[in-house]
Amino acid sequence: MNFEYLLARTELLFGEGVLENIGDKVSKIGSKSLLVTGKTSMSRLGFLDKTEGVLKKAGMEVVRYGGVEPNPTVGTVNRGAKLALEHNCDVVVGLGGGSAMDTAKAIAVLTGHWKDGVTSIWSFSSLSEEKKVVTSRTLPIVAITSTSGTGSHVTKYAVFTNDKTLAKPGIGSEFMYPRLSVVDLDIVSTMPPVVTATTGFDVLAHAMESIISTACNPISQLYALEAIRMVYKYLGRAYTKGDDREAREKMALADTYAGWAIAVSPPELPHAMSHPISGYYPDISHGMALAIVTPGVICLNIEKGHADILKKYSLIAQNMGKSVSASHTKEDALQAVRAVKELRKRVDLDTTLSKLGVTEDKIQDIAGDVLTRNRGAWKNNPVRADRKEIGELLRQCY
Repeated sequence: MNFEYLLARTELLFGEGVLENIGDKVSKIGSKSLLVTGKTSMSRLGFLDKTEGVLKKAGMEVVRYGGVEPNPTVGTVNRGAKLALEHNCDVVVGLGGGSAMDTAKAIAVLTGHWKDGVTSIWSFSSLSEEKKVVTSRTLPIVAITSTSGTGSHVTKYAVFTNDKTLAKPGIGSEFMYPRLSVVDLDIVSTMPPVVTATTGFDVLAHAMESIISTACNPISQLYALEAIRMVYKYLGRAYTKGDDREAREKMALADTYAGWAIAVSPPELPHAMSHPISGYYPDISHGMALAIVTPGVICLNIEKGHADILKKYSLIAQNMGKSVSASHTKEDALQAVRAVKELRKRVDLDTTLSKLGVTEDKIQDIAGDVLTRNRGAWKNNPVRADRKEIGELLRQCY
């Protein structure tokens, strides 16, 4: 057995009220921070002011950059980098969900490389003709997550949408791991039900896909299976009763475990399909898109996959409360589909692309993007699906 595993490079603060403890830690990383956040929730709930206050108390200067949209764009990243440069910021703090944290990471990359003549984050995309490489000049990153979640607080990835082409690729580098990651249960417990559901399904998708990914290894699989078990047990509780502290804690832990898993065993076909969906339709959240396309991909992989794939899906089903045999048959593996659909229904994510406004004429465009603009995740899938098959999977979701 041969595999590679990059040990964690992020200091993790996890628990109730841990936001109070970040001042001294961040001040050792930099002296002037760009504080990146979304549109309203962190401000409305008081966490934006609280974060700024903690940093200032530690002697730091703080520059705010708010208004980051869901599915952030290249323009949003570029404007943030310009602001960081204008104020000579030397650390970037992302406060919020995956969009805020991904934007913070991307701003840190672009700001650090601006002196090299790079003025757009798109230059680091695999779809760019320039294809710049992320280096150690990337500014240090602090990630404070408000969801459970996207895993972005412990991964080396950031995803953004091209304003003009609507392509939604990701970039990743070891230099993009947050120096400090903060999971404060007081923050994540404020998620409204719909965000709890969609980001919670993202956790499940990360864990399942890292196991099925061709890059899976025994260590990441351990994290992923435990994440799956916790999501199945606690997501419904967190969704129906937001003040259930045990459920919130377990979902935050599941998010972290799944993030560690995809950091070394990246996602596969469902992510390759979901990114172009939300690229063309920004109002469709990443987690919602995943909830729609995941069952079909599981069926495809089971139908065309080898015995090891059947075993892995059987293990996934088992960790979602299903009884499976020691033989890991096709029927055992299909229990994973049933479990996913049951959980999806439990948290009101049982919908279709057409109900969310996707037009039928866009299906082929989305399918084409999987093979061109999101090829990395497509290649991680153990079963090779061509454009026709991907289009058929999308039509089944329509």
